[in-house]
Amino acid sequence: MRQKLSGVSTNKASDLGGIQSLYDKGEFRKVMFRAQKALKVLPDHVGLHALIGFSAQQLGDAHAAESFLTKAAQLAQNEEAAIELPLGLTKVGRPALAVPLFVAFLKKTPTHAAALNGLGRALLAMGEVENAIAILGDALKHGADQPAYAMDLGEAFEESGQQVLALECYSIASKLAPEDVGPVLRAAKLMYALGQLETGLELLEHGLSLWPENAALLSNHASVLNALGRKADALAQWRLVMDVAPGYSIAYCNFANSQKPSQIADFEDRIAAQLKRNPAPTDALKFGFAKVAVHEEREEYADAYRNLLAANALRFKESRFNIDTETRLIEGLKRQFINQPVLDVDEPEDDPTPVFILGMPRAGSSLTETIIGRHSQVVQKGELDYLAQVVKQMNLLGDPLEAKRATQLRQAYLTRLTQTGSGAFITDKMPQNFRLIGHIATAMPKARIVHVHRDPKACCWSNFRHFYASDSLGFTNDVESLIRYFEIYQDLMAFWRQRFPDRIIDVDYEALVRDPDTQIPNLIQALGLEWQEACLAPQDSANVVRTASQEQVRKKIYKGSADGWRKYEAQAGGWLSRLPDHQ
Repeated sequence: MRQKLSGVSTNKASDLGGIQSLYDKGEFRKVMFRAQKALKVLPDHVGLHALIGFSAQQLGDAHAAESFLTKAAQLAQNEEAAIELPLGLTKVGRPALAVPLFVAFLKKTPTHAAALNGLGRALLAMGEVENAIAILGDALKHGADQPAYAMDLGEAFEESGQQVLALECYSIASKLAPEDVGPVLRAAKLMYALGQLETGLELLEHGLSLWPENAALLSNHASVLNALGRKADALAQWRLVMDVAPGYSIAYCNFANSQKPSQIADFEDRIAAQLKRNPAPTDALKFGFAKVAVHEEREEYADAYRNLLAANALRFKESRFNIDTETRLIEGLKRQFINQPVLDVDEPEDDPTPVFILGMPRAGSSLTETIIGRHSQVVQKGELDYLAQVVKQMNLLGDPLEAKRATQLRQAYLTRLTQTGSGAFITDKMPQNFRLIGHIATAMPKARIVHVHRDPKACCWSNFRHFYASDSLGFTNDVESLIRYFEIYQDLMAFWRQRFPDRIIDVDYEALVRDPDTQIPNLIQALGLEWQEACLAPQDSANVVRTASQEQVRKKIYKGSADGWRKYEAQAGGWLSRLPDHQ
């Protein structure tokens, strides 16, 4: 990332402008050499330290970057407050150094919109989401003509789980900058996440009327059409985006995961042509996942597996997932809730009852939610990040919960859960909420907790086979991390069952698809709902599933959906055999 820092230079030495010019040209090694020579004459010069630090950052020298940027920030606090340095520090990922400099600047000019926006972005980067929202709101107030400020505030609202307010911000940005496709794309993606597919489709079609060859608009349009069941229209859009932007890799990946690759006759040739161009790893892995589907459709499982290994290796490196970090989180949760007392939480009778559907990803949570969502008293919301967002923002990891904080957690979660509509029961099928069962059981006594589990081999294979855009699911791309993750998941679930024995409703996916006529009524009864025959026909649901399971959920419940991993026993049987048998 190039960083323009013209404001850092001063005229204390005639050579400083030349050093800045070298930086602007991207000649970072020359910058470091000449700036360090200049430091012998001007040892306390803020700009020189900053330029060396930013150059070191570009060259990958983290130690030098930290040293010189820290020194620049320290020196800047003793000089006349300026804005260029903290803006630069924020852009290169050093928000903690930037915050005190923004604060110093704002003491003299408290309504400076750019400084307020910079401070808000720095706070957001540090995870101070609520403070960031307040500051970014002030920035937009004092810079009401700046679309970038509206976009930044929208991003903060998204991070907080306040998606409706985020959409309002993107609408403001779009009105301020009607020539910019960015707000349209951001809003359309958020509408998809909220399940507002028809509204999102209208927005995308409006965008395509203005930018008919924008690859991101075309690809998102195809995904929405496919989710709505308009498969022929989606196919036409995916073919179009591949014609308009042949290197737009995510379109290949999304198409191959949603429809049969053979429907685009030259699909494999298109992938090969792009791979010959030596694309960046982030694109190569997506083309790789698309190739897996090509071979899989032809039942060429050895070739499919070879491509899957290569694509997963690239994705695992890209995600930077660390299983040791996850293990420490799980152990911390167990310590937090081992002696958690029962709390008197304020829970009004007329408040909706959340239904958390959780477990390992790819364990059957989409089908389970669709079954429950067929009940007339249930509003189906899909995968939601709200609980994890609120727990993080309220800093509720580490110590046992107190009644006041538990009530605040519940209220903040329900505010987000009901922002697009309410009902007597509302589903939240974020699988990884299994980590937060302690928070749910303690703060929400009325909540239902549905744990969906599946044959470990089928579940882990399905995760290894699937492409996830979220880095938090990077464990699925590496065999060792995947096996360890499954082990710590099982260990944590055993802990929760012991700690909250009457709160968890277990759903065995294999039993569910084998004998739905028995298992579904049992589930509905366990939820405390009256029986309704509609729950036996999830394939007739009008609700749209937005996860990778959308094709399966549209079909009548069938047993074979649990056995896909057996096609790869010859290739993956070694590591799959390390997983426990299904109980």
